[in-house]
Amino acid sequence: MAHADPELLTLLALGEPAPDESTEDHLRTCTECRSELAALREVTAIGRETRAERDLPMPSERVWAGIAAETGQSAEPAPVIALARPRRRWRAFLAVAAAAAIVGAAGSIAVDRITTPVTTEQVLAKTDLARLTAAPGSARGTASVVRTADRTVLRISVDGMPAPDGLYQVWLFDGTATMIPLGVLTNGQTDMPIPDAIDLRTYPVVDVSAQRLGQQEHGTSMLQGKLS
Repeated sequence: MAHADPELLTLLALGEPAPDESTEDHLRTCTECRSELAALREVTAIGRETRAERDLPMPSERVWAGIAAETGQSAEPAPVIALARPRRRWRAFLAVAAAAAIVGAAGSIAVDRITTPVTTEQVLAKTDLARLTAAPGSARGTASVVRTADRTVLRISVDGMPAPDGLYQVWLFDGTATMIPLGVLTNGQTDMPIPDAIDLRTYPVVDVSAQRLGQQEHGTSMLQGKLS
């Protein structure tokens, strides 16, 4: 099977389900397509953060070529772009990427930094993430709620976890029935902004789940811990 079309990878990154089982099978076995999808999911997740300050990963040349073909612009990636909250349509996502393509010369994409200097950080709560039945014996992790100069984030780090067939998602859980997704965990550690509307007294449990590609509902819990 040929590599997945860049437009299809964009749809999957935005949360759309895979169109058929053959596509899911291909994504489970093709390292290149999985890597591109992971990069696009990271871009999408960062775009949904209202006050993002993180560097964006660089999609592959094949994805840039697909964006250029769709928009009629140069395929050269750009160094800097500020992202707004994306719509759930793939053309809007392509427009964001195309804007990055025409801003300037080659380089890594980065979100414009807020100029307010961060002088101190305050840890508000933390927990060790316990291994659950589905996780390997080596799995472990930590999670902390950290207040910086301009936002509050969930700082999460995991180790001993195998490469997923799909991806790892981080959730806040009320301990009974309701779970709120915070974002995709990549490279084993990240800071995830916590929306102001979320009360951690109501959602004190941090959950790391294994998700299938395109899966919207909660998957299989791998690690979990209660903030204190």
